[in-house]
Amino acid sequence: MKKVLSLIIAVVFLFVVVSCKSKSNVDIVSTTYVGYDFSRNVAKDKMNSSMLLKPGEELHDYSPSVSDIEKILDSKIFIYIGGESDSEFVEKDILPEINKKKTTVINMMDVVKNGGHIYDEEDPESYISDETIDEEEEEYDEHIWNSLTNAKLIINAIYESIIKNDSSNKDYYLNNKDLYIEKIDKIDNNIKDVVNKANNKLIIFADRFPLLYFVKEYNLEYDAAFKGCETSKEANPLTIEKLTKKISDNNIKIIFTIELSEANIASAIVENLKKEGKNVLVKTFYTMHNVSKEDFEKNMTYVDYLNINLNSLKEALN
Repeated sequence: MKKVLSLIIAVVFLFVVVSCKSKSNVDIVSTTYVGYDFSRNVAKDKMNSSMLLKPGEELHDYSPSVSDIEKILDSKIFIYIGGESDSEFVEKDILPEINKKKTTVINMMDVVKNGGHIYDEEDPESYISDETIDEEEEEYDEHIWNSLTNAKLIINAIYESIIKNDSSNKDYYLNNKDLYIEKIDKIDNNIKDVVNKANNKLIIFADRFPLLYFVKEYNLEYDAAFKGCETSKEANPLTIEKLTKKISDNNIKIIFTIELSEANIASAIVENLKKEGKNVLVKTFYTMHNVSKEDFEKNMTYVDYLNINLNSLKEALN
């Protein structure tokens, strides 16, 4: 499969070089939503931004189409995470074919100089309810943008790449970048204020957990059904039992799922607690690994999701 993909990419590269057909007209291409959102909020109407991952699609299941490859090779700026989800196809098959004189490449993990928090090293006691840690297979959190500090570093890197391509509009881009970071700074301060005043600093995810960067940035305690964002796992009854007990023992009133989740574990926990005569509310906490088609069409931004998370956190920690 990898050899076939490499062959397809090589053919497409040659086709793009020699073809007389029209260009893709996409200036900035990102593999995922966050790079797309950051770039469109800095570039605005001066450059076209696009994301390869379709709304609602899992990055773990994604492979580039011929048109995706063409967009990347024809772009001025290409943004990818640099983690295990997109590095395999990007670094082995895409990067060798990119004309570096034409396309600036941004590896977001290189920008923040962080290879990802490793779950097994960071918090061996506090996240997996029933799984045995496999010491031979480390799993790390590549969702670096859930640290708002990292998000600002990435936005600045995108800005620098944009003005490299269009220095004549530098002041325009600088103003857009500064305004967006100002919004993020405001939310960052509000989250810190909420956490500092909180009676409880424990949050429970009846779901996957791609939020190590977030909880570490704000010194929050947490538990979750699964580490990471892998989609191929289902919780066994022991997981549900342990999370139910922890929620009950700590008098937790709100538990979280992440976007695009089926929420089966949360539903089972809610039913268990009802049998004890207790009620718990389930809310979505947005990790922005992707967005729904509906939200994409509404032009929801990273800042919009941060504000929703802020309000949910206020409720959960009171």
